[in-house]
Amino acid sequence: MILLPHETERFYRIWWALLDYVNTQRHLIADLPAQPTPGSLQPLNAAKIREVLWADDGLREDFIAAKKAGLAVADLEMVASWKHRVAGKFFVVKHLKKYSVFLDDRSPSRAYGVLGLVSPIEQVVGPYLPILVEAVLLPFEDRIIYDSLLAPYRITFGGGIRANLKISLRDAQEREGIITSLTPHAELAKDEAQADARTRNAKVIGEFRKALYKSGLSLKMVEQHANNIQAFADDYLLMQDRPRLLLEMQTKDVGTYLNSLNPEDAKSAAKSFKRYAKFLWDSARSDPDALLHLQDFLRDYSPLRGTDKE
Repeated sequence: MILLPHETERFYRIWWALLDYVNTQRHLIADLPAQPTPGSLQPLNAAKIREVLWADDGLREDFIAAKKAGLAVADLEMVASWKHRVAGKFFVVKHLKKYSVFLDDRSPSRAYGVLGLVSPIEQVVGPYLPILVEAVLLPFEDRIIYDSLLAPYRITFGGGIRANLKISLRDAQEREGIITSLTPHAELAKDEAQADARTRNAKVIGEFRKALYKSGLSLKMVEQHANNIQAFADDYLLMQDRPRLLLEMQTKDVGTYLNSLNPEDAKSAAKSFKRYAKFLWDSARSDPDALLHLQDFLRDYSPLRGTDKE
């Protein structure tokens, strides 16, 4: 879960040249060493230069244009890619074999797979998770690293926050997976996007099935409800110009889809949507206000009269 030694050396060579350029332009630190060596730059001094750098993207762009550091074209392209950085507060929630998982504090949350530099991130922040850190995530070709500085908040989290983080991580994984590259990629072809969405929808439907079983429904009814939601995903959401996920459905999607069915199938599907909406509510997988709107629509829905009072 770290870069290879020659990759780490490359990062620090580029990073040091950039910091030196910023320091030269802004005169922040006296006697900045010409070459990086262990302990040659105190973290507080590095943080001071870094804060100025990331606050003014013109410095990074001027550094690329100046070409005074003797860096190769590929190295300058690396610096150019850092415009895609992600900065902020993150919860480090897992240490995996390939990377550590950083969960941002936004809503909806996104999960990033981040590699260490000299040492695994587990050794930098410790094994006891979750831990809140302030960091700047950078592209390193098709991987994600951080800009050598992590600022952990030495606070502990109670059961409620831990449970919320677990839900946020689950939702991020179901919605888009763990992000392992920050550089823009070409948009997927429609068939590839459909395949990706189908895989993510299958995981959600699998959890829906489990919830139905736990509720005591018969196998026949479990499969009927799951198949109805599967049909909605496959026949409607995946057929949009941009194939969409079940977790992205809106009330208007449900209404349009139900109106496309014959009355008997629409009645059966509406009951399945009621079950699915309850599953989303119970598992905190969707916005509460949007779910209340959907539940109100389903409560009054009838394929024949527009209202259903049963």
